[in-house]
Order: sequence, then C-alpha cells, then structure tokens
Amino acid sequence: MKNILLEEFSPVCPIQAIVEEYEDCVYFYLWDHPGEEHASIRSCWVRNYGIAPETLDLDAMGSGLAPMLPREFCAHPDGAEKLDPEELSVVWFEECDAAALLYKGEILSVIPGWAGASADGHSYPAYARDCISESSLCFPLGTPESNALFQRVWSAQRFWQSWEDGDAWTARQQTSLDAVTNALGPIQNYYAIDGGHWPPKALVKIEKGDVTYVLTLGVSLLPQPKVEQYTETPEQLRRFELAFACETSWLAKNEKPMLQYISSQTSLPWSYLTFLARGHTIPCQEISQICERFTAVLLAQPVEAPTVSFPTTDGDPINLLWLVPLTDAERELAMELGSEQLVERAAGKETLIFNGEPKFIR
Repeated sequence: MKNILLEEFSPVCPIQAIVEEYEDCVYFYLWDHPGEEHASIRSCWVRNYGIAPETLDLDAMGSGLAPMLPREFCAHPDGAEKLDPEELSVVWFEECDAAALLYKGEILSVIPGWAGASADGHSYPAYARDCISESSLCFPLGTPESNALFQRVWSAQRFWQSWEDGDAWTARQQTSLDAVTNALGPIQNYYAIDGGHWPPKALVKIEKGDVTYVLTLGVSLLPQPKVEQYTETPEQLRRFELAFACETSWLAKNEKPMLQYISSQTSLPWSYLTFLARGHTIPCQEISQICERFTAVLLAQPVEAPTVSFPTTDGDPINLLWLVPLTDAERELAMELGSEQLVERAAGKETLIFNGEPKFIR
C-alpha cells in the first residue's frame, strides 16, 4: 500500500512533486510532463521506516515496488520515525524545474534539475539527508559547507518570500522600461503578456521612423532550466529577453500574429524544460503564414543591434536575443554547419531589420 503525503505543481514548469509513503519507506518524486507521452519521473529515497535490508531488493524493483535503502547507506538502519504530512513542504528552485523537500523546516531531500536519466546515457541521483554514502537510489545531502545545493534552496526561499512580501515586479519593470527608453527612445505601446498569471511579463513596441522594435520585459525574472548542464558558466546564459526589429510598414500589416508569436516564445524554456541562447533556432509557424518561405527564427545578437543595458538580476547579465527570421534553406544550413557559419555568410550586410526578404541565402 502507498499513501500520498504531499502533491504540488511547479509554479511554471509542467512538473508535479509527489511524496509517497509505502509500508517501509518514503520517496520524493518529480514527475516531468505528467500525463504526456514523453513523461518521465525523477525519484529520491527519503527514509526507511523499517529495518534496512543488507542489499538492494532487485526483485521488488522489478515488480515496480519502491525499494528500501540498504543498511550500509542508511543513517537510520533500524528505521526512522514516520513523517507527519502537515510538517512537509516543497521549495521549488528559481528555475522551477527542481525542488527540495523540507520537514519541519529542514531539508530532507533535493532533486536538482540534472537528476535522473540524461542525454549522455548516464543516470544522476538526487540527494537525501538520511543517506550517508553514495548509492544507486540517492547520494548523501551532506552539509552546507560540502554541498552548494543548500545555498540554492535558501536562495529560492528568499526569492519566493520576496513575492509574498510585496510587489517584486514594480521596481524591475521600471528599470527595464528605462533601459529600453534610453536605448531606443519613447515606447509607443505596452502590452501585458502574462494573461494575468505569474510571473509578470510584458511586451513593448517602439517606432523609429521606418523601423519598429519589439522587446519583452520580465522574462528574465526567472533563470532558465537546464543551463548548468551544458556550460561551466551558467550565469552567463540563465536570463534573457527577446527582441525583434522590422520595417514599420511590414509590421503594420502583420502585427497581431508576430506579437502573439513573440509572446508565446517567452514561456518556451519552462514549458519544454530547455533553454534559449544565441545561435539557437526555433520554429515559427506564424511567420510562415505571413511569408511562406520563412519557417523559423534564429536567436542572434547582430553587431548592428542597438545596445539595451538591462540591469543585472541577482548578478546575472540579461541576454537580449534578437529574432531573425529564416527560410527553410537557411535553417537547414544552420543545422548542418552551425549558426555561426550562417551568420558569416551575411558579414557586412544588415541582418537585424526584417523586411520580408532572406538575409543569408538569396
């Protein structure tokens, strides 16, 4: 028999946190994309209730049962006290794709974003306080001095508390608006694009004669998931805003679908548990309905793009990623040779301002 002690959804990502109590042990799970075909589960043993076995019960695992942690790895080999569901709580990391399980305010378990099966074929365990040695079910959580995850959890607690204590958006909103105005001039239109849901996000439009600029605001409030799995300097890529520049006359005819498209991409990293960075390409069905040849956009930082000096967020720089529409042929070339090679083909040419014509392959 199993008993669900806690269920909670991520504030942004399609992830459900579950704490399940079995007859002889407790597990903490993060269920990614619950109910979908590509769903996956990240798990972490939390504690044994009964006497720990000498070895891992592989037969139980083969039957789909949650195994107890073997004695040599267990801080309480003779069993620990039962958990009171009222004393359990979850702290989501700021990226919203990882979480810690707390009991009476103390960290019991942490499932980081990199836990579970990875693309390189390895499986990376989560961390449990009651584990004392590395096992296939979990690793020891250790101490604040030995494990940086403690600081991640405490930082996340402060982050969520800042939203509970007041409006953390107002000051950020104003400094972002000031940065855009200083770089591009007066803002003609301001649109809230969060649908009334947290986190707050906006989109602004600036017309400068023949050219119109569109930029997002607020996306950078949250760091992106998965960045630290792909770079040793995740702080350089964690936060972004999107921008688009085009001829004013072109946008006047196609404003609604393009603004809707830009708005929808601001949720992509958290919806798909990935991240966006310079050089990435993403599909763009909306623009293909306007200009049939174009089917994707390149995220770029063209040398001719205006500099918008957004303030850092928790010490992280904010990357302004410009959307540059691509034709099918251009996207295939980018996938084959890399985005840098594609950009080199346009060396010395204007690539920033879209006018309905290809920029890289004529």
